[in-house]
Amino acid sequence: MTAKKTDYIIIYSFLCASILSIAVLVRLFVVTELKMDEFSGLVAFIVTCLLLGSIYFSFQSILNDCLLPLVERVLKSKEIATFEPVIITQGQEDITKSIDESITQSTVLSVNYENYKTATQHKIEAEQSRILENVLHYTHQELSFYMEEANIKQLCEHIRFFQFATEKECEQINTPVIVDTKLKSIDLMHFGWNIGNQFKKSGIETATFIKQVFATPFENVEISTIKRKLRVEGTCKIKLAEEIEPII
Repeated sequence: MTAKKTDYIIIYSFLCASILSIAVLVRLFVVTELKMDEFSGLVAFIVTCLLLGSIYFSFQSILNDCLLPLVERVLKSKEIATFEPVIITQGQEDITKSIDESITQSTVLSVNYENYKTATQHKIEAEQSRILENVLHYTHQELSFYMEEANIKQLCEHIRFFQFATEKECEQINTPVIVDTKLKSIDLMHFGWNIGNQFKKSGIETATFIKQVFATPFENVEISTIKRKLRVEGTCKIKLAEEIEPII
């Protein structure tokens, strides 16, 4: 016999003893006080037992069906209220950690982007500087024999400006240089095309530059004509060159 069954036996024994005791007292009251016969006392005894038994089982049914579930809900709500802050706190920590990680990743990506952008910009600037130095070296190499030093220096300034100038900006050049007449217009056009090709200039930009810088030899020549004849072959001192030899 298990402990649970023993508990039930004890409880129901006390219950039965209590009901019987009350029923006996009711029977005695009916017989002695009310002066009724034994049969009436027996009926009172039975009715009392049935009534008390019904009251007990009704109360137990109400207790199991209504009161106990209500108590359980109250206790569960208290438990949830007790543990809820911990759950929220843990959730907040996870959310905060996730946000911090996202911010860190975003910052790293932003820093990497700026580094890549800066490195690329420096690379482009270094390449442009190298091309300009090659062109200036080529200019001295080809024209120093045919120009005075002051004119060479002025021409180099115009070339620095030409590297990033547009057609309209080239039209603003108003300090032409003087070149020995030993160089023909075909030489100057070849020279202009050679340096313009290094700067990735269009034909009209190169022709405008030549027209403005070497104003005297091209005084009566239209820009469109210069553009058309930039790569004309013929007897010349300055040859067309797709690539300019780099400085060693």
